[in-house]
Amino acid sequence: MSKYHASEWERIQRSAEKSLMEPLGGGRSDEFAGAPQWMPSADVFETPERWVVKMEVAGINREDVEITLDDRTLVVRGYRPDPCRTGQCKFRQLEIDYGKFERRFIIPKSVDAERVTASYRNGFLVIELPKSEKAEHATVTVIVEQS
Repeated sequence: MSKYHASEWERIQRSAEKSLMEPLGGGRSDEFAGAPQWMPSADVFETPERWVVKMEVAGINREDVEITLDDRTLVVRGYRPDPCRTGQCKFRQLEIDYGKFERRFIIPKSVDAERVTASYRNGFLVIELPKSEKAEHATVTVIVEQS
């Protein structure tokens, strides 16, 4: 079993501490430039009248969210801007995700696509998908309402 000398251990420790204080990442490679960078948490639940998708997306402008429903796939895309995008600051700790996101949900056939609504309030995006016995295939874009 090898042992480190005190000076070697101190060098390793300083190096680790220094790396924790450096700005994170130099950006994504071109290969992933268009790919989503994070995935917001979501709850999906059912009531007698509707399906509901509730996503935690604090700090996102409603104009930066795109919601589409195509047949049985609900797609939610958006963007949370990086507060340091000007390069004038350096993160010392980074726990909040920034950049593009995308979530996809397969929904039941019993959804009335023409009556789907979305609202954004207190950091949550809530998409309500009313049930219908006569649901048909539809492609719609859902506008996020001001709450």
